[in-house]
Amino acid sequence: MRIVSSLMSINMSENHENVPTSIAHIIFQPKMLLALLFVWVLVVAVGSSVAIYATQYTILSDTEVEAILSENERLALTAGVQYSDSSNDGVRQMEVRNVEPVYPDRLVIPSLNKDLPVSNPQTRNIAALDEELKSAVVRYPDSATLGEEGRNTLIFGHSSRLPVVRNQLYKAFTGIEKLESGDLIQAYSGSDVYSYRVSRVYRADANDDRIELSVPGANRLTLLTCDTFGKRSDRWIVEADLIGKNT
Repeated sequence: MRIVSSLMSINMSENHENVPTSIAHIIFQPKMLLALLFVWVLVVAVGSSVAIYATQYTILSDTEVEAILSENERLALTAGVQYSDSSNDGVRQMEVRNVEPVYPDRLVIPSLNKDLPVSNPQTRNIAALDEELKSAVVRYPDSATLGEEGRNTLIFGHSSRLPVVRNQLYKAFTGIEKLESGDLIQAYSGSDVYSYRVSRVYRADANDDRIELSVPGANRLTLLTCDTFGKRSDRWIVEADLIGKNT
């Protein structure tokens, strides 16, 4: 039994010693080396093709770049960004204002019991603005966002003297002509509240389109509405000055 056990031990040892030799022998066979070389070449070829394909679809043509710049410039009307052309190389450079844009999403006029949604469209297209007015009062794209020093935030909305209207937003600014100096107007942006005090209420000719968007030394909110919904009539304008911000 001891001899058998010894022989079995020797055979097992010999088998273990032969395993590495057998694996090495298989790997270094000419056919195996050719197969490994083929796999390596295939991997390199596929990787190169993927890289070339990706490059083709990430490099934009001059026309596409110009289109993107034009779109960004349009969006910049409400994003607090101005573009200027460099006199040296003709490349457009962005001049970003120090103040991050703060867009109003609600307008509250306590004395008139009004709590209105505010839209911030990125176009001056009249048809698009009219569509926005069906669901909110609208901040004019070229006007200031909240808290911009020396600028005017212009918000306009519909008015109607009809007793009943299908859409309550058609009466959004009905009655703003009744506001008086000292009345409070609150513009919300999320949880931030910008409080304004009414300083002036007046009626303007419908043909007078001049609303100053630059107001040096002030931080103004202006509300604008037509005297009668659906007609080119005189306009009511309410001006208010920022008195504080709460977060």
